[in-house]
Amino acid sequence: MPVYAVPSLSPEVERAINVLGANAARLAVLGFIARHPGSLVSEIAEGTGLAVGTVKIHVSALTALEVLDPDPAVSVPYADRRGRHTRYTARVDALTAHYRDLGKLLGLTK
Repeated sequence: MPVYAVPSLSPEVERAINVLGANAARLAVLGFIARHPGSLVSEIAEGTGLAVGTVKIHVSALTALEVLDPDPAVSVPYADRRGRHTRYTARVDALTAHYRDLGKLLGLTK
């Protein structure tokens, strides 16, 4: 079984890589939401050309990474959310911090 070298990175940089560098589909979803705040999964899928299931996977991951704000919030009990479509908005402050962390890793910023 191959062994992969794992660089020693700070938790902040690892998180930034997960948010911003995961793959093209995740970045497409994130970019669409940043340009269209309050988007539904179906709108994101249509706007990116991705399957609804793929979009759901990425918005779930990005929400868990705290770079998307769902409305209604995940903390709202399911019974109170039932029948309401969730809209997603990018957290620009969190994204900016992640870009800054990656810039530091690449030696582009201090």
